[in-house]
Amino acid sequence: MTTNSRYSVPDNRFFLALILSPILTSLGLLVVTLAFLALQPTLVLLFPTAKEGLDEVLLVLPVAQLVAGMSPVFGGLQYLVFGGVSLWIYLQNSPARPLACAILMLAVNGLVTVGIYLLGYPEFGEFCLRLGSFFAPLWGLVFALLYRKATS
Repeated sequence: MTTNSRYSVPDNRFFLALILSPILTSLGLLVVTLAFLALQPTLVLLFPTAKEGLDEVLLVLPVAQLVAGMSPVFGGLQYLVFGGVSLWIYLQNSPARPLACAILMLAVNGLVTVGIYLLGYPEFGEFCLRLGSFFAPLWGLVFALLYRKATS
């Protein structure tokens, strides 16, 4: 049996990039949070009129970190199953382009959300749509960058 794919997808590099992209994204968001926490006192001194807003950000950061840390748990299975298959098919016909992979993952998230709605779980579907619309393209972008680096 012959296939008409233009590109071959190395198994080990593909799966490594697929698994690492949500983890590295969450760690990256943690680094951004830590950088903000380190810079926040300096920002308050430089912009005293923005002190109230900067203080409110400090109240939101723990919740944002919880969401970023738990995103691979809540969306990881959908990402690995549906996103992994979609990325595999995409990479059979095209090179790994970060923007294209991000858009593909956003589309996959939308289709999965529609499926969840049709199964009769609208609350969970809304949860997946809101969080997945942020994390899915980010994971697709990081996947493409990791995969290109691993295959170049």
